Amino acid sequence: MLERVLGYADAVIEDLGPDIARAAGELEAFVQLLAGSDDLRGVLEGSNVALPVRRNIVRQLLEGRVMSPVVAVLSFAVQSGAGANYQEDVAGVVAAAAAKRDGMVRQDEGPLGRSSAGERLDGYATAVLAGSDQERLGEVEDELFRFMRTVDGNDELLTALTTAELPAAVREGIVGDLLSSRATPESVRMARYAARVGRPRDYLVLLDALVQRVAQEADRRVADVRSAVELSPDQEERLAAAISRLTGYQVELRVTIEPDLLGGFVAYVGDTVLDASLRQRVRQAREVFLSPPG
Repeated sequence: MLERVLGYADAVIEDLGPDIARAAGELEAFVQLLAGSDDLRGVLEGSNVALPVRRNIVRQLLEGRVMSPVVAVLSFAVQSGAGANYQEDVAGVVAAAAAKRDGMVRQDEGPLGRSSAGERLDGYATAVLAGSDQERLGEVEDELFRFMRTVDGNDELLTALTTAELPAAVREGIVGDLLSSRATPESVRMARYAARVGRPRDYLVLLDALVQRVAQEADRRVADVRSAVELSPDQEERLAAAISRLTGYQVELRVTIEPDLLGGFVAYVGDTVLDASLRQRVRQAREVFLSPPG
């Protein structure tokens, strides 16, 4: 099944509380409806039917008849483009809801490989961030970025969260203890979930993916800038404008001071690296000077 669908479902299921039994029952009834109707399956799994049309069919069929979280999950599954796998994806959501209802441990929860964990985390973030305004998104983005840098800069914490010495539940608990009183519920949930579903060694990568995901939700990109010196507000503004021109994205700077760069800066925007540091220029000059004459 699509990992994004299961991630989205996980977030919705977490919010259900005592309503999980009802939701699980309604999901099971929908699976039975799919299994018994060739026409409905043909429409919802047919590549010749546009995704928005399929999504609207699900909503028209279910709204007012089942809980709104159930409609949300089933609509998300169809709009994610699962196509011929829609019935399989819904069955996976049903299994997740039933496991939560029955207090069972799921075998598909983690740890997942980097790609699968990233997709599942993206679906989870989609549900968690739904309805957040620009101000809230900016707050969440900033909290996750600061937490990522805190983990990366603390050897003891980095070891605890990025090695397999501790069970996932313990690592998730550490994240919760560190953030619960210092961050928004959205940040806490997503940082904990990343620790639950991903491999320990991928935790920083997944946190960075979350930062980028929240920035995209706000129609921005994060530029992770490593600067040799403190930047003034005017310098930050001019640097952001220059990076935006080079990358084609509206960017928001996250600046970290690294004296080892000697001068200048290195900026990371997604997979793009802009290295304008003095250290890099010294390295290039050394290569030219030491290279054998042509």
